[in-house]
Amino acid sequence: YGLSCDNLLAAEVVLADGTVVRASESEREDLLWGLRGGGGNFGIVTEFEYQAHGVGPDVFFAAVMHGASDAGAALRFFREWSATAADEISAIGVLWHAPAIDEIPPEHHGTPIVTFVAMHRGPAAEGEAALAPLREFGTPIADLSSVMPFLDVQQFFDEDYPKHVRRYYWTSSYLNTLPDGLIDRLIELNESMPSPHSNLDLWQGGGAAARVPTDATAFGDRSAAFMLGIEANWDDPADDNTNIAWAHDALQAGEPWATGGRYANFPGAYEESQEPDFFGGNHDRVQALKAQYDPDNIFDRNHNVTPQ
Repeated sequence: YGLSCDNLLAAEVVLADGTVVRASESEREDLLWGLRGGGGNFGIVTEFEYQAHGVGPDVFFAAVMHGASDAGAALRFFREWSATAADEISAIGVLWHAPAIDEIPPEHHGTPIVTFVAMHRGPAAEGEAALAPLREFGTPIADLSSVMPFLDVQQFFDEDYPKHVRRYYWTSSYLNTLPDGLIDRLIELNESMPSPHSNLDLWQGGGAAARVPTDATAFGDRSAAFMLGIEANWDDPADDNTNIAWAHDALQAGEPWATGGRYANFPGAYEESQEPDFFGGNHDRVQALKAQYDPDNIFDRNHNVTPQ
């Protein structure tokens, strides 16, 4: 959510003419600025240098599930709680269908649910205390929260994305706010999704990433309260149109409260525009940088910006 590009210190880049250059805060600073969120528009990066931050090895991870009857109240609580969450917390409210696992009562298997998933990057004891409100709200149908290795947190949802089996269409929208009307509509979309493997994610905004000036990196506007991540995931190619149409309906649902920006990792298929708004007010500067480093648009198999 912007933090990976903020932590990029330097990179070795092969340019379109075959030249190998280094981008850092003292060498080709303009190119480093572009690589911090501009994707593969400027060259092929063969080496990254990042500022690492200590995490774990064990952290506290919250995974709390609520049934369909409590979905509205749960998301309204999540909206208020996430607005004041500490910088050490990353959280997502997920609308999806309950997997058939032992930790969830059988009567809820395959039914629409809302799940709070959140991690605290500090010591596990501090994380457990900080994430306690997520566990204390309402009457969850399951609570899978625990202290676990940070690596296991990264792999928590791996089984839901089998390799070479499922079909995926992901898009996104940044939201200024999360009103009750939109919450109700997202619940309806969760209940009507054509594939039980799909989900709607409300990514918490704000925090440290939002305090980085908009023009500090190519990443662009960071002011959104939430990002609506829309994941259409299904198995049968015959169902492509139905599932993609559902994703478009979800995208349209958030439009009245959207900033107009998109998350470059969840771009859809560029149907609306060849150049969705990934960079906000930084677009012209990104485009000028593209013209400087790749005037012939050799590197076009990406979230492409045409040279100015």
